Amino acid sequence: MAEFVKDTTLEDAVMRGELSVFDFCCQKVEGQIARMKERNPDLLWTLEIQDAMWHNYRDAHKRGKKLVFFGGPVPVDIIVAFDCIPVYLDTIPIRLSPNPVLTGKFIDSAERYVPATTCGLCKTYLGTALEDQYGVKPDAFVYSAVPCDSSRVVYPNMERIFNVPTFSFDFPFRRDDRGYDYLVNQTERFVTFMEEFTGTKLDWGKLKEAMTHSNRTYELQGKCADLRKHKPCPLPGRMLVLNGTSNAMACFPEMGDLLEKELEVGQMMIELGMGPCPNGEKHRVALLQNMLWSFSGAMDWMEKEYDAVTVMDAFGFQHGDLYEDLDDRYGCFKTMAKKIQNNPMIHGASGPSENFLYLTDQIFRDYEPDVSIFLGHIGCKHTWASAKMVTDMIQEKYGVPSLYLDVDGIDGRYKTKDEITGALAQYFDTVVNK
Repeated sequence: MAEFVKDTTLEDAVMRGELSVFDFCCQKVEGQIARMKERNPDLLWTLEIQDAMWHNYRDAHKRGKKLVFFGGPVPVDIIVAFDCIPVYLDTIPIRLSPNPVLTGKFIDSAERYVPATTCGLCKTYLGTALEDQYGVKPDAFVYSAVPCDSSRVVYPNMERIFNVPTFSFDFPFRRDDRGYDYLVNQTERFVTFMEEFTGTKLDWGKLKEAMTHSNRTYELQGKCADLRKHKPCPLPGRMLVLNGTSNAMACFPEMGDLLEKELEVGQMMIELGMGPCPNGEKHRVALLQNMLWSFSGAMDWMEKEYDAVTVMDAFGFQHGDLYEDLDDRYGCFKTMAKKIQNNPMIHGASGPSENFLYLTDQIFRDYEPDVSIFLGHIGCKHTWASAKMVTDMIQEKYGVPSLYLDVDGIDGRYKTKDEITGALAQYFDTVVNK
């Protein structure tokens, strides 16, 4: 396979079904690393987390590890403690989304069986399963009943396609001690599932190691988020997309290494009084709802054209719950329950709407944006229902008018890059810089 793709493009090989998605992602990041070494070796650290993640996925079986695919928020620390490799399904459509032709292949495949209104994230990883192009078969599948109707339709169907041992987490609507206890009980059942699936007992020492890595990840992510409150913001908006990898890799030391380097760079930029905008920071942007993965370059464009840096996004903004006593089983499982409920995008997208309002209010209070953009991913119909309440609160409390921009965060065919930048330019020219 590797010899074949030398004579053709990686994308063509995937389109013809001759190259797996995991092979594509590994070879793509290997190429990016090779180019980065030549052009800008100081930024190699931004690619190392992607390199580790995709090679973990692809090579797990070669290394004697079991693969556990998961969708939605689940206690990943436990999967890692059983010496399995967790594969976060959302990473597949997010990685493919900059290429609308590739994404379109799998979305079109899924739409033979599910409505076109299904979320592009779900359609992409369902289509990849239907086309049998992961390149590996999971040994187990774990999913939860959130965040949306799309996942509740697609996950059970993927369970049938994979036909492997499966565990499903129910998700309590309430976020209080009773809700946490409900999830703690399910986590205990999940431990039993993993013990039966792997044939080994939970090694608390290995779980403590995973939780220690997780604590380091979220402590550093919180410090990086705090740096973004500084004026000028020292870090570019694009780093927010990369930080989202913590959903998949928080339990691994490579994620902490990335954030440690990011923190170091951010602190250096503050000392130099510099930020990502070429003419100095003129505007601070808050992105609400989901990330525009299919065109994350929109943040670079705003920095270049309007000196407007994205200081925070509602998708990645999170509480960063930390484990306290690593020997307290119930306490650790309760923290896992909180992590599940506070996981992006669950924290603002799974109801009630008060959670979305609280999250947005925190962003505007702490980061002081003067630009508000509701990036309404068409697959997130449930959060569109909260949009008016959220943007009314922003207008009334902070005096900032919001732009509603309907996009497909995964399927770049829905709206072109020119249409997106055109809408952003009109908002900046007629509202922000009126």
